[in-house]
Amino acid sequence: MGTHLVARVAEVVALDRLRADACAGRGAVVLLTGEAGIGKTAVVEEAVARASAAGATVLTGRADPDEGAPAFWPWLRLLDCGLPGLTPDLLTAADTGESPATARFRAMQATVRALRAAASEVDGGLVLVLEDLHWADPGSLTLLATLSRDVSDAPLLVVATARTLDTDLPGAELLALPPWDAATVATFLAQQAGGPVYASWPPVVHRLGGGNPLHTRELARLLTGSGALHRPAAAVDLPDGLLRLVGRRTAALGPACRELLGLAAAMGTDIDVLLLTRIADTAVEPLLAEAIEAGVLVEDPWAPARLRFAHELVRDARYAELSRAERVGAHRRIAEALAGSGASAGDTARHRVRTVVDDESRALARTACSAAAQDALRRLDHRAAANWFGQALDLYPGDHWLRLARAEAACRDGRLTVAVADCTTVLDHAEATGRPDLAAAAALVVRGFGGQVAAVVLRLCERALALSEHTGADVARAELLAHQAFLLVETGQQRRAEPISRQAMALAEATGDPQAMAAAVHARHEVLDLAADADEILDLARRSCDLAAEGSRVEAELWGRLWRLDASLTIGDLPGYDAETTALADLAERIGWPVARWHLLRARAARLLLSGRTEAASETAAEAFALAGTFEDQPVGELYAAFRACLAVFTGYVPDWPGGLGAALARFGSEPIAVAQIGRLAMLGGDRVIGADCVYRLRGMLPDLPPDSRRGFVVITAGEIGVWLDDLDLAADAYARTLPFAHRYLNTMTACHGAFARPLGSIAAALGDRAAAERHHTSAIEMEDRIGAAPFAAQARLAYAQTLRDLDPRRTRTLAAEALTIARRLGLRAVAEAAAELTRDDLTAREREIVTLAADGLPNREIAGRLHISERTVETHVRNALAKFGLANRTQLAARMRAGSQYQH
Repeated sequence: MGTHLVARVAEVVALDRLRADACAGRGAVVLLTGEAGIGKTAVVEEAVARASAAGATVLTGRADPDEGAPAFWPWLRLLDCGLPGLTPDLLTAADTGESPATARFRAMQATVRALRAAASEVDGGLVLVLEDLHWADPGSLTLLATLSRDVSDAPLLVVATARTLDTDLPGAELLALPPWDAATVATFLAQQAGGPVYASWPPVVHRLGGGNPLHTRELARLLTGSGALHRPAAAVDLPDGLLRLVGRRTAALGPACRELLGLAAAMGTDIDVLLLTRIADTAVEPLLAEAIEAGVLVEDPWAPARLRFAHELVRDARYAELSRAERVGAHRRIAEALAGSGASAGDTARHRVRTVVDDESRALARTACSAAAQDALRRLDHRAAANWFGQALDLYPGDHWLRLARAEAACRDGRLTVAVADCTTVLDHAEATGRPDLAAAAALVVRGFGGQVAAVVLRLCERALALSEHTGADVARAELLAHQAFLLVETGQQRRAEPISRQAMALAEATGDPQAMAAAVHARHEVLDLAADADEILDLARRSCDLAAEGSRVEAELWGRLWRLDASLTIGDLPGYDAETTALADLAERIGWPVARWHLLRARAARLLLSGRTEAASETAAEAFALAGTFEDQPVGELYAAFRACLAVFTGYVPDWPGGLGAALARFGSEPIAVAQIGRLAMLGGDRVIGADCVYRLRGMLPDLPPDSRRGFVVITAGEIGVWLDDLDLAADAYARTLPFAHRYLNTMTACHGAFARPLGSIAAALGDRAAAERHHTSAIEMEDRIGAAPFAAQARLAYAQTLRDLDPRRTRTLAAEALTIARRLGLRAVAEAAAELTRDDLTAREREIVTLAADGLPNREIAGRLHISERTVETHVRNALAKFGLANRTQLAARMRAGSQYQH
């Protein structure tokens, strides 16, 4: 182990072990953490030297603290290595019409595959070093997390360093470097002094340096230079703090070397030697050699054209010593050299903004920032684009189109607070100056978002509509109206939204503009009740897909297919649903969007449930939830909970609500869909207190429920809970409101509850309308049988049997036996147990004994011999059992007994 490394033996040994495991095909990710100067780089350099000596191939990249660094900067440096298959172009997201998230997802997956392939091709394994990731952009950290999930079976070791890192790295090993203790400091001081030091010094240095190796080294350098360590400890003069202390390392260098280091400090953490050579006024190699010899600069053994400061604090110290004129001059020289060298627009802009001293330099900086922003947009790096537009906006705060450009980029990046604030500022200006075009542009930036931001954006939209009322700008007004309708739905004002959505549709159709039409179609869909308006929704779905084919955004096709899937379930068209699922799978494959894949998994989970494969449905729904775990502004958790709840009636497992149903009701008690879902879970779990609270709330909500895709579920659930808690007034109200949908199914990709007719039959029975109950239950069984929804066919039979229990025992047992047979075949434990309870008979012990043997296929003579009774007695008991069960022969009796045996005790 190198003599420069102190007290890090355990960490280096750990890295040796991980590297050996990786060489054997058991890859890993290890993260070294610790404060600045703690020795992370020293540990990595030692480990890398040992890995190189063992034959491993080492690639390195380092994050940059400057805001001009492009997305994936450490990875871009690492991939620029010359190994076959590895190139920075892997992470260049081309503008193919995909969403930014999808394009980045594809690029990262391609990069992971390329790194795995490269690791398998090199001898001795591949070691990737990524330093200073506390400065890394989100994309770089996401790529590291993605790789960490897919490295365990590859000859690949990833060594990352950071001061702290909040990103979750699945399976990564963490090596936290602690400060040196007092004993280690004493050992180090003795090494530096070339012999024993006064015993009073180690605790003083440990206190001053805090055990930080960098600080300790600088203190040791200062004290050994003055000979103080050989005298009793005294006060250490640190008048300007650590930066001045660190800056003393450059004090002994020649003036020319110090001037060159000032220029290098303006470059950033990494020093491009070729660029430095072009802009320097003197030969740089001798001066660089002087700085390296003094320990101010260090060579990068994997990239000889790059140097770096020994520590960022060293660079900061030298940069802080530059005068204003020196700093501006250094950045101007760097910017001018970069502008003609094909460097990235971000690199040029980073230096241009530091040169602004007059109108000319301000204009140059704005141009550079705008170019950097546009370059970031081409790479789908919207965070960087927003930052660069912001830099330009700082220079020209009155440029409202520039402000909208930042708002658009920030919105795409999910930073809605920035986007809304910018849009509000622009709309204020548009109103003050009478600019309807500017107002419309501001109101249409933040689209497709609900939650708290919806109310704010709705106000912007209404202000823009007021300003554009008499302008005749029909395309913009159509989009504004469609946007307003969508936002009204998101803020619970569906009744206002419905006529506005119609107005938006009429105006969009008059313009013929595909974008306006797509927006209007989407807005119209939001105000429709899926059960009541399935035919119109199917037409909207067709139109949305057609608009996508005519040149509108691909989102129009995605939404159209999702609407068609839900409508197909509602009308019971499972062949159409299957065909549309196939089309959605093709679309998801074509565009590669994670959100499309999420919807596809949800569609498949619903179909699996309808076919009775509850375990596979549960697994697929869980896979969808896992995929959507990082989605922003999507109610993925609520949708997953709804699907698990609809599984509960078959599996018997009632999912928990985080924090309990009481806390959920206190938080979401004003939202009808949430109250209905909480009430259903309370009913499934037998919590009558929570159920009663839900009934109280739902009773007041039903009269004012808006027409939307959730209304049917809320109303029928209210009726079912009302029956459960003997609130027949609520049940009757819900029955009347749901009756028009008796021919529909309460099935969507979110959750499947079967035909409306089943709960309608149970409610009618509770209300005493036997004729209606029989009509609904018979219809529900026929509907489920017709579409082949076996689990719901069993549920429908069970529900009918439960309503007949005290009225027609024979019919009850027949229906329950049919439900039990289906439930046993599909493994629907909850349905099977309930059906088995209804099939319990009133046979005597002797009758049960005889019937059981008969069901096993024994003839009368053998049964009589076993039980010491006559054959006539056996035959009499068997006939009585057939009559009680309503069965025709022994074959049916045998099937009946087998069906009930597993669940009877």
